[in-house]
Amino acid sequence: MLTSRVLLVTAALPLAVPAVPVAAVPAPPPLHQGWIVTEQTPYRCLTGGPTGTVLHTADCDRANQGQDFYQTSEGHFTQGDNCVQPNAAGTRAVVARCTYRANQSWWYATTLRAGGRQGRCLTELSVDPAGVGKVRLRPCTGAAGQRWRSVNPW
Repeated sequence: MLTSRVLLVTAALPLAVPAVPVAAVPAPPPLHQGWIVTEQTPYRCLTGGPTGTVLHTADCDRANQGQDFYQTSEGHFTQGDNCVQPNAAGTRAVVARCTYRANQSWWYATTLRAGGRQGRCLTELSVDPAGVGKVRLRPCTGAAGQRWRSVNPW
């Protein structure tokens, strides 16, 4: 009788051992479809256009297809056959033919970082009297001009 109780206790021991905690895996950046709106100046959308266009901000307009961006699962922001990438100097973001290389990859959470999580941030610096916002790549500081949100206008 004593033996059967010992076996029961022994059999129950593995169940009482606490589970080993599993390290959290960081989530991928959210996929985006639609407008990218600046937090600094609400209702102002990131705006591209044909190949060679330097990204800027403008009043959000459903008729402006240059404001429609799609993020691929690899982090590329596309407009048709074109992608967003830093220019050669690394100071501006431009619309270029998609090559899907690392220089066209972006990390998007509340900031848009060129080349991944450690990249420079897309920053709205100012808005001119005509309503065109100057957008450049700058070191990430968390400034209001570096925060963007995803809006689906459809």
